[in-house]
Amino acid sequence: MKKIAFLTDTHLGQQVFLINEGSGSEKMVYREAADAHQENLRTVLKDIVKKGISEVVFGGDIGSEKSNQHFFDLMNTYRLKPRIILGNHDTYAIVSTYYRHEDTDDTQELKYAQEDEHYKYIYLDTSSNSISGTQLAWFKNELRTEKKVIIFIHHPILGITTPIDHLGAALGRRDELKQVLLAFKNEVTIFCGHYHMEDRCAEQNIIQYSTPACAYQIEKTVPSIMINDRIFGYRIITIEDNQIGTMLVNFDK
Repeated sequence: MKKIAFLTDTHLGQQVFLINEGSGSEKMVYREAADAHQENLRTVLKDIVKKGISEVVFGGDIGSEKSNQHFFDLMNTYRLKPRIILGNHDTYAIVSTYYRHEDTDDTQELKYAQEDEHYKYIYLDTSSNSISGTQLAWFKNELRTEKKVIIFIHHPILGITTPIDHLGAALGRRDELKQVLLAFKNEVTIFCGHYHMEDRCAEQNIIQYSTPACAYQIEKTVPSIMINDRIFGYRIITIEDNQIGTMLVNFDK
C-alpha cells in the first residue's frame, strides 16, 4: 500500500489578522512574526515520521520569504524529501534556490508529472493566483493518458461554499481547468489547500479534497471570515488496489 502525507499552508513567520473593511466585509492581512507556526510544523513532521510515512507532498504557502530556509532545514532534520507545489505566498525564484524537481522546465513555474501502474500524478503551480496559458497547455497535454489522474494544487478547482471563496481568494481561470477535467473521461482526484479548511466535494468525474492547514484554520460554515488558530493538521492519502483512501490527522493546541 502506498501512503502519502499531504501537508499544506504552513505560513511560517506569518501572523494573520482580520481587518474590518465595513459593510460586513473582512480582509486577511499578514505580519511577519519570526516564530509563527514553527511548533505546528514540527508536530506534524514528527507525526509523519512516527507513522513511518516517507512520501510527502507539500501543498504550498511556506510562509515569509525569510522562513523558506527554515522550512527546508526542518524537512532535512526529519529526513523528509517532499514534492513541492507553490501557493500564492510562494515565489518560484525563492523556492527554486532550495528545491528543483528533475522534470521542471525553464518557464519559471514549478509544474511536473509522474506516474505509476494505475495513476498519473500532476503537480500544478498557482503561485500567481491563476494558471498561465503555458501551464494550461502543458496540463492538457499531460491529460493524454488512459490512467486515472491525481492532481496536487494549492487552490481548489471546484468551488467551496464558504465566505472566502467569494472574497477574491478563488483561483483565476478555475472554470477553464474544471471544464478540461470534465471533458477527461477518467476519474480525477484533486488534493488542495489554500482555504485552510476540510472539505470534500464532487462533480461528475471529479472528486476534490481540501485539506486543513498546518498554521491555522478558517471556519467554513459561517456568515463571515472567522479564524481558528487552535486546530492544525494534515492529510494521509492511501492508494491500494487501484483505490484511493484518505484520512485527516488533526491536532488541538
